[in-house]
Amino acid sequence: MKTLILLLYITQSLELFVSSSSLGEVINKQGERWELQLKGSGLTPFSRQGDGRKVLRSSLREFLCSEAMYYLGIPTTRAASIITSDTLVERDMFYTGDNITEKASITSRVAKTFIRFGSFEISKSPDPITGRFGPSVGNLTIVSQLTNYVIQQFYPHIWSGYSNDIINCYVEFFKEVVKRTANLVALWQTVGFCHGVLNTDNMSIIGLTIDYGPFGFIDQFTWDHISNTSDPNGRYSYAQQPSVCAWNLARLAECLIQALIDQQKCSSDKTTNKECIFVDNLTKKFTNVLDTTYMSCFKSVYLERMRKKYYCGVCYLH
Repeated sequence: MKTLILLLYITQSLELFVSSSSLGEVINKQGERWELQLKGSGLTPFSRQGDGRKVLRSSLREFLCSEAMYYLGIPTTRAASIITSDTLVERDMFYTGDNITEKASITSRVAKTFIRFGSFEISKSPDPITGRFGPSVGNLTIVSQLTNYVIQQFYPHIWSGYSNDIINCYVEFFKEVVKRTANLVALWQTVGFCHGVLNTDNMSIIGLTIDYGPFGFIDQFTWDHISNTSDPNGRYSYAQQPSVCAWNLARLAECLIQALIDQQKCSSDKTTNKECIFVDNLTKKFTNVLDTTYMSCFKSVYLERMRKKYYCGVCYLH
């Protein structure tokens, strides 16, 4: 089990090809569990064509922004330290084809966990469009093991209440993740924060702002602001963030549904009536949670925060 979790922690940003490696977990004097992670420490099995390195300017950006988000009251990972060296790497800073030489650095990050939505895609079958698939495709137990671990460690109230009813346990877990994600993106919108790369690998399973890459803040309000220069179509624009996060939640739901199907020793490609009804009922349960919870939670948090801003502004003017 420990090996499973450690392997899942060796992750990377698919867009930026910068490797992250987990050093392990510590429990402090208050009994809090914290994971320590290095960003930019070099090649891992998942670095693909990248060199696994992080440059000093991006490390400083992450350090400053994660601290700013923390003190703005927005859930976030935090950067504990930055180490730079004489190791040089080449980067195309403005994506113009003109590489420059920069010093490499390593950022140490801390969070309760760095597990993200993408971790649950570890056994995903090949995508019919992109051809991408999980590194443990065909493993019918690994996602269930991961899900049970996450619920036990980070949502213990759900595990204690539903451990004997695994279907509703997963549904309640998903509902809590939906709420935390809606809360997070609502807070982003209220401060004009644009993440830049909101794929499933950059969505925290406990609702944290994670993986600071091509992020940005809106200086002058622009609804379709794009902070990522490699996103010309604006998939991850400021305006699209709420809908993209909902899309990512739907992908997480698919993984949880498949895990439950595997536990019931049936597969979605079988055609008996009993199995089809089981899959259909599961899909309806998770879809209902997403449809009834996400936007209502998002609007509630967003409006509450914006009303406070308006009230403070009126008081200041008077």
